[in-house]
Amino acid sequence: MLSQLSEVVLQFVLYYLPAFIANSTPTLVKGTHRIDFGRKFINGVDILGGGKTFEGLLYGLLSGYTLGLVILYLAVIYSVSIPNILLPFLSVTGALLGDIIGAFVKRRMKIPRGASAPILDQLDFVVGATILMRLVNTSISVEVTVFSMILALILHPITNKIAYILKLKDVPW
Repeated sequence: MLSQLSEVVLQFVLYYLPAFIANSTPTLVKGTHRIDFGRKFINGVDILGGGKTFEGLLYGLLSGYTLGLVILYLAVIYSVSIPNILLPFLSVTGALLGDIIGAFVKRRMKIPRGASAPILDQLDFVVGATILMRLVNTSISVEVTVFSMILALILHPITNKIAYILKLKDVPW
């Protein structure tokens, strides 16, 4: 049981931790260059909204990729087998794409920027990371994916509350 849990935690660190970091760090920069260029969808609502900026995307990619490189380096030092060295990078890219798609879905549902969308807000990045990683590695266990989703459901509200207290976010969710 303990060895199975440690394997799930190790896989989480290898595959999903860079995605978690990439998803959380864009709030550290106040971007002004919107990914949707301020354009509206056919229904007149923002495509993504002002919260999705190129600066935030770049910061998320850089922080996630950097952590991914550190993890790969440590994996080599400690002889930890990684099925594909692209996984941390796909995880990060998938996480941020998942978050962007989540914003697109929220706007289509007429949920304004900053408003809460339970489950979607917490899991969009995990789903995006999982989809991209599974394109090159189908051996990522269901257990580690479920563990990552549960962790996201627990950590997301806590980290958002902290970001709100630190005045990095306008709302605590």
